[in-house]
Amino acid sequence: MTAGKKFWKVLLKILGILVSAALLVLAAASLILAKPDPEQTDAPAATPALASGPAIEIKDESELYRLVTGFPAPVMSFMSGSGMTFVSAVSADAAVSGRFSRSATLYWQTEDAQPLILQSICPADSLGLLEDGYHFSAIAGPALFGNPSVRMENGDTIRIHTTTDQALYVIILPRSLSSQVSNLCRSLQLFTVNPKTQTD
Repeated sequence: MTAGKKFWKVLLKILGILVSAALLVLAAASLILAKPDPEQTDAPAATPALASGPAIEIKDESELYRLVTGFPAPVMSFMSGSGMTFVSAVSADAAVSGRFSRSATLYWQTEDAQPLILQSICPADSLGLLEDGYHFSAIAGPALFGNPSVRMENGDTIRIHTTTDQALYVIILPRSLSSQVSNLCRSLQLFTVNPKTQTD
């Protein structure tokens, strides 16, 4: 009888230790799961809100710096020596989803007067500004500024767009230039103006 009591006491102690250990493991696991990962606590930087500003319109390529200076992201344009002819450009704001987006639209022509439109739109998630009526192309878009692009088409034009962490970039060109898309895109560059160069 005494031996039996001792056996049950020892068994109960062992069970108590096992249950306590299990509870400690569960508590530790719940604390680990509940504790946020430091990498996950850093929310992605919110896109800075733009305040509406006056539109800028230029007719001469030499004034392009005015548009680039007032734009909150690099502006897409053709590199010098690309053989393209500058026509005009305008930078204006539009309300999208309760906030302002700013677009810089540059109008260019090829040597044989084929029109091209280059748009830089900030912030980068302003896809709502893109015109409807385009469908995805069977041809993949070229790489733009190290990023993949999306090629879309409608009856008359081809539209290519890509995004960086700063802006949405859009190229619109006639379908007659379809075979030249890659070459044209290689002539594009992102331009910024260093404020110091304007004050020195």
